[in-house]
Amino acid sequence: METNKIYFQDCLIGMKKLPNESVNCILTDPPYKYLKNQKLEVDFNETLFFNEVKRVLKPDGFIIFFGRGISMCRWAVILDDLGFAFKEEIVWDKLRITSPVLALGRRHELIFCFTKKNGKVNNVKIDFFEKYEFEPEKIERTIDRLATTFGNRETFKLLKDYYQFGYKKYTQSKESAYNVTRAKNSNINMNRTIVFAVGLEEGVKEQSIIKQVSDHYNTIHPTQKPVKLLERLLALVSKEGDLVVDPFSGSGSTAVACINTNRNFIGYEIDSEYYNLANNRIQNYLSERSKIVSQTELFKEAI
Repeated sequence: METNKIYFQDCLIGMKKLPNESVNCILTDPPYKYLKNQKLEVDFNETLFFNEVKRVLKPDGFIIFFGRGISMCRWAVILDDLGFAFKEEIVWDKLRITSPVLALGRRHELIFCFTKKNGKVNNVKIDFFEKYEFEPEKIERTIDRLATTFGNRETFKLLKDYYQFGYKKYTQSKESAYNVTRAKNSNINMNRTIVFAVGLEEGVKEQSIIKQVSDHYNTIHPTQKPVKLLERLLALVSKEGDLVVDPFSGSGSTAVACINTNRNFIGYEIDSEYYNLANNRIQNYLSERSKIVSQTELFKEAI
């Protein structure tokens, strides 16, 4: 099939055209099946769908899906029965509640990550200021920590050695008071000041709670996901050049995330309105991106 395209087609029909073990990652947001009489809640055959997922994914391939409630638990059990290995549960912190009328303000969504057989989650580091964009207190704390270094001769020397030679000073931590199994070298801690310096220099490890605000006022789909969130998920389970499939494309955010991260994509959407909106969004995005690239090249030539 032609890649880098969203098809106006039921995914169960479209995915049959994909060769066996040809897909690196499936990243999608299926209908949750708990809303009644809603346009978004189109029923789909879960058994057939997840069997197709198993067929098209490579042995080290991943499926990442958003979900909620009983449906999400059921999908996890189906994948487990199919021999998939559960890898991670990720929480998307939306930083705002999605409905002010609910008794409990809900501001998160769950994301499950399964591998078909032997996939490994990538060790991803995020730019320090991007990671804590919505936590200014942590940025302030880091700056304060580094500032106090100038009053501590020993720590200042460690910091100087790190920036000058890349030395990372480690110290032994106290053994756990509990009888628990620890990973190899888990009792080795880096000096706290060096931890902050390394974070600023090299980025900080991605975590299981991802804070990412949605663009609430510029969406074309009620459940549209932030592109930046999808980029961070793709970084965990794929690499440049990989093929990513979104069987429930909706707004086309997965496609935009793939464009930004140099992945190939295939999407499927059965609603004509969202199909057209998603394709228009992608074409407009590519056009604007092309203009920026052209302007950048002209600027380089000018200087």
